[in-house]
Amino acid sequence: MNYLWLFAVAGGAALLGVALAFGMIKQDGQRSALAMSGAFVVAIGALVLGLYVASAPTAPMRASDREGSQQKLPAAATTEKDLPGK
Repeated sequence: MNYLWLFAVAGGAALLGVALAFGMIKQDGQRSALAMSGAFVVAIGALVLGLYVASAPTAPMRASDREGSQQKLPAAATTEKDLPGK
């Protein structure tokens, strides 16, 4: 599922880049070649970084249950009896 979001975000950025490149070429082709090659390098770097982040492991999630066992974990929420002066 992470790759779907990566494709959606990167696809939108790629379409915007193509539109900007087309406009730059129409105005001044030679001058924009260096700018477009730099943008291409940045886009490749962003794609590699996005793939790395998408494949990185995430923290485990512990869902709450009917017995309230999440309250017995070491980092459980504070209860009335845990407050100072009680």
